[in-house]
Amino acid sequence: MSRKIPKYYLFPAVLFLYVAILGIMSYPRYKASGNWSEYFTIIGVSVLLALLLHLILKRRQKIRDQFTGKK
Repeated sequence: MSRKIPKYYLFPAVLFLYVAILGIMSYPRYKASGNWSEYFTIIGVSVLLALLLHLILKRRQKIRDQFTGKK
C-alpha cells in the first residue's frame, strides 16, 4: 500500500529545495561582489514564504477535512 505525501509537505519542500539549489549556485557571485545583505535577504524571504505556504496549505486541508467528515 503506497502512502500519499500531503501537499502541505510536498510543495513547501520542493520550494525550499529550489531555494537551496539557487543559493548554492549564486554563492560565488555574491562572494565576489560582497553584497551579503541582499543574498541573505533573498534566501530568508524565500524560506519564510515556504513556511507560510506550508501553514496555509495545512490549514486549508484541515478545514477541507472537517467539511468532508474525515478524521
